[in-house]
Amino acid sequence: MSKLFDRKKIIKICLCVTILWLSGQTVVKPLFGTESTELPESESFAFVHVNVIPMDKERVLLDQTVIVQNGRINKIGPASSTNIPTGATMKDTTGKYLIPSLSDMHVHMLGESWNIMFPPEAQFSADELDFSKLLFLYVANGVATIQVMSALPEHIPLRDQISRGEILGPRLILARMIDGPGQAWPPPLSTWVETADQARQAVLDAKEAGYDKMKVYSFLNQESYDSIMATAKEVGMPVEGHIPMVLSVEYILEAGQNLIAHSEEVMKHTKGNYDQENINYYAEIIAESDIWITPTLIMKKNLLAILDGYDKELTRPEVRYLHPMALGVWSFLTTNIYLKMPPEHRDALKKGFDLFEKPFTKALHDKGARLLAGTDALVPTTIPGFSLHRELKELVDVGLTPYEALRTSTTYPFEFLGEPDEAGTIEVGKRANLVLLEANPLEEITNTSKIAGVMIGGRWISKFEIQIRLEELPVFYESIKK
Repeated sequence: MSKLFDRKKIIKICLCVTILWLSGQTVVKPLFGTESTELPESESFAFVHVNVIPMDKERVLLDQTVIVQNGRINKIGPASSTNIPTGATMKDTTGKYLIPSLSDMHVHMLGESWNIMFPPEAQFSADELDFSKLLFLYVANGVATIQVMSALPEHIPLRDQISRGEILGPRLILARMIDGPGQAWPPPLSTWVETADQARQAVLDAKEAGYDKMKVYSFLNQESYDSIMATAKEVGMPVEGHIPMVLSVEYILEAGQNLIAHSEEVMKHTKGNYDQENINYYAEIIAESDIWITPTLIMKKNLLAILDGYDKELTRPEVRYLHPMALGVWSFLTTNIYLKMPPEHRDALKKGFDLFEKPFTKALHDKGARLLAGTDALVPTTIPGFSLHRELKELVDVGLTPYEALRTSTTYPFEFLGEPDEAGTIEVGKRANLVLLEANPLEEITNTSKIAGVMIGGRWISKFEIQIRLEELPVFYESIKK
């Protein structure tokens, strides 16, 4: 892969990405193996004296017992009158709060394909890219579902291993990125097409390979985009992503695109006019359509923080849990692109964020648009798992209530996926993907990060075990630094 593109060319084509912003009781098992912490089918797990936030409406069910069996919620009722099955593993959760697991609907993931950014001597082998470690940052933060918006071939077997319970990690939803040639992320990070026939074949190939969705990017021409939309509809693949530069917001809404990847994707079509009339217009037409949107506010906030001081951002405590490849990607993009931006471009980014992206997100909510929490994780200083809690805080800061913000990461993702009966709320029969919190997130949204333990598919991981696993990461990563 290193022979396909030299580093100077990658710098040049990645610069186009920046231009877009300017235009607009614990069961302990061996750690990090493929062994499961799943309870035997004959055994139940009981959260006793827990306060349940079911997320079906804004309420708290005080002093409940929640029984889990076979990876599903089996019973919910008052602790004083709910019988606990004989032999069940009991967890005294007095004073704690149980919420549905979280989802991050816009992330990027490491893989061998990212070696294209590194010289041969600094590349990472498959063994050094241990996905059970990489994905634990999501598990540790209560994230049980992630949508990968530039999925790679190596992610397909990984998704299937997770679904079979061979690796502990969040459910993966994989979108293959497709773009026009020579402008942004090169193959194998994306697929480049320039004709309708090439676009059609790319969608068919992605479907055959096993991807779940297609992600359109910024430099597609209209005929390629139209071909992608038609072919994806034919084979049953939703289309999500950017708004190609040659198209309008109205065009992609009419075409039936399923999701807009960033609030800035709309901003770039305002031509710098950030008045309330423009904000309301775009919020209204999006709200009236069937499209969803991930504002990814924390990504832009992090970028602005980098411009104020990249080294300071690297002192955040959770940075030590990052794989060296992620730090290498951060360094490459920051050094060669972000820190080279002239002052006037930096000012434009801040102006767009403050005057459009934040009020636009609030307007979208107020007009009933379909919002999903997404972080753009892997973008510099946007840390997998941890950044989702910061995105929820951003949503509250622009005017959503804590409950409304939580919906974007609990209930709404499963409406978006067409699976409202499977997950997203705490109800009998639904998947036992749960997060136990030390304090009430409906009172203060930052309480989502005060995690006492997580359950994924009936597997319980305590706060103690989470911390042990996290602290093992920097020890292992020190041994593979390039």
